[in-house]
Amino acid sequence: MLYQFAHVLVFFLAKICFSLRIEGVENVPKVGGVIVSANHNSYFDIPLLGCALPRPADNIAKSELFKNKILGHFFRKLGGFPIRRGKADRLAMNESIHRLKQGRLLSYYPEGTRSKDGNLQSGKPGIGKVVVESGVKVVPAYIQGTHRVRLFHSVRIRFGKPIDFSEQIETAKKEGMHSKTLYGTISTKVMKEISALNDEHQDTNKT
Repeated sequence: MLYQFAHVLVFFLAKICFSLRIEGVENVPKVGGVIVSANHNSYFDIPLLGCALPRPADNIAKSELFKNKILGHFFRKLGGFPIRRGKADRLAMNESIHRLKQGRLLSYYPEGTRSKDGNLQSGKPGIGKVVVESGVKVVPAYIQGTHRVRLFHSVRIRFGKPIDFSEQIETAKKEGMHSKTLYGTISTKVMKEISALNDEHQDTNKT
């Protein structure tokens, strides 16, 4: 109930304050475990991406946000769970995999932290591990307009087609590819697809 209320409220405010535009939402599977992987520019990304999605999304958030009991309780009620930054957090990775195997949607920001200049950063290998161990597809998403958030300046969210890594994972296992190499390869591919969505946005503006 709380999630539905927050979803409607944020969507309403986003439409008024940021003229929120959503493209390609039909690419997000309506059921089953899936990762929606997006670029990360500001704290606004999580609620804006969430309100653009057609189904509830779980989110990984930095552990510092959960130190406040009230705020932490609120985040958990909305499907959030903590991750410790700067190190491999196995508990957070395992929780991500568990939720995906339960058929849930997970919002994931592979850069690991917010971009300081609005440009895409390199992806961390963590998303590769989650993809390999959960077996789910990844829907890339590009959030444009949140690096310097200003009222009444538009925000656009564009979703790409799902990426299926199953064949690549199977081939890598047969060839004996080291798991860390595979994780990095998947992360790089995801970031390329996110970047491609930004390129599409730029091309659209030119025409």
